[in-house]
Amino acid sequence: MYSDHFGFAELPFSVSPDARFWYTNSLYREAFASLCYGIETRKGFIVITGEAGTGKTTLLRKFMHSVEGRVHTAFIFNPHLSFTELLRLILNDLGVPNSSHDRLTLMAELNSYLFDQLKQGHIVSLLVDEAQNLSNAMLEELRLLSNLETDKAKLIQIVLIGQPELELKLEQPELRQLKQRVAIRCRLAPLKNNEVAPYIRCRLQTVGYDGKELFDPESVQNIALYSKGIPRLINVICDNALLIAYAASQPKVSANIIDEVARDLQLLGSSQDNLVEQHGGRLRRAKAQHSGERWQPNFAEFPAAVEQPPGKHHPGRTLAGIGIGALLAAVVLVGTILYTQQSGSLAAFGFNIEDLVGVRWRNPARVRPLAEPPEATAPYEGRVTDRELSNETPALKQPEFSPLEPNPLPTPEPRIDNTGKPPSPLTEATNRKSEDIGTRQMNTVTRTLSPAQPFMNSEKLEFEVYKAIHNRAIKGVEVSARDGTIHLGGRVATANQKLAAVQAASSVPGVKGIRDEIAVNN
Repeated sequence: MYSDHFGFAELPFSVSPDARFWYTNSLYREAFASLCYGIETRKGFIVITGEAGTGKTTLLRKFMHSVEGRVHTAFIFNPHLSFTELLRLILNDLGVPNSSHDRLTLMAELNSYLFDQLKQGHIVSLLVDEAQNLSNAMLEELRLLSNLETDKAKLIQIVLIGQPELELKLEQPELRQLKQRVAIRCRLAPLKNNEVAPYIRCRLQTVGYDGKELFDPESVQNIALYSKGIPRLINVICDNALLIAYAASQPKVSANIIDEVARDLQLLGSSQDNLVEQHGGRLRRAKAQHSGERWQPNFAEFPAAVEQPPGKHHPGRTLAGIGIGALLAAVVLVGTILYTQQSGSLAAFGFNIEDLVGVRWRNPARVRPLAEPPEATAPYEGRVTDRELSNETPALKQPEFSPLEPNPLPTPEPRIDNTGKPPSPLTEATNRKSEDIGTRQMNTVTRTLSPAQPFMNSEKLEFEVYKAIHNRAIKGVEVSARDGTIHLGGRVATANQKLAAVQAASSVPGVKGIRDEIAVNN
């Protein structure tokens, strides 16, 4: 179809094993030499393996066309045969007429033919393709067939060609006798990246093309990537690429065309996907320009890491979609509240409750509480503990504040006693210490529930406190619960918000006590 467009005498990238398109590199020359040497010196068994599409059958065709008239070959391409059927096919390929279906008769005819060729100095070889599909019983029959020999030479040379599974099959203990008879082994490997361009050029020259380069350097790199160096895949990709270039009236194959072919043939793997994604919309842009349309990028097809241009909305994001999303968010929030009221657990849901209520939630099971019980650790310096409040004793330590933080306690005004005179310095110091203690007691509020108040687990109690604080539009408060005591931390904007947060926490049923350590921003 595209031969006239590019000036080809015939299609250069056919997948048939044509020996004229034999590409020679160091590995292929070694394999061909090993095959010729093993047959001409009557080594018996030869094994050639390689991945599918690496040119094993083409190697056999090349050998069959290059050997002299003294080498006679029988080529078996279908291994799913019985041994009797195999004998009939061998005799037919060797030109020996036979009409018998008896195994012994066929073996006698083959043996007679082999001795006649040996007297004439000729060699008989059996080439079995796709040998990895041979059963163990058939492989054993082939080993017995190789017993046709004289004191000096083997009468028939058997070549097994197959995929790497053949090597694994020969490692089986029951086939160890056959493995020992294998005299020559060689394996065909895929082409290297720097061999892809010479391979393409070799096939173009075989059909008589001597014009300009038909494949861009970048397109050749993509061919090597998608084909992984397998000649058959290279042929398929190049054939489809030339067809697309012909349909688009392009003089050569670009990297975009190779990407399109790889998508059509489903050759994209994990690494190839990344390469195609890097191209973005180049292929779609090229198609649109060829058809005369105006190309616009579709950001929905780019990777998630690529950011949208500022000021532009997602093309699929409409007002109706935004409304549906808001409705779903409301349903999820209501379902969460109802579920937690029944089960008391938030762990069954996968979303962040902090984002729902606007307050930071600290789970006491994961975060150390703000104040440990005095029995477990020593009392905190500068803090009023529950035990010290309950004892009603003035022997409380003066709170200490960091010089980096402002003193949250207001400075009291000088008092005047009943006599109308300012107090003495000793009296003033005593009053200030009492006020400090009283203020600290207000910051650390402790109240005891009556026995009638219900008890709830820590998670549910935390959530109820969250709701109570959130309902008063207070943000920035950290809440944790431990044994019914609520620990309040974090920062708020004003002192009124701090007081309102404490009051909101106190109003929740089930709260035994409140530890207030909320800081107020200046």
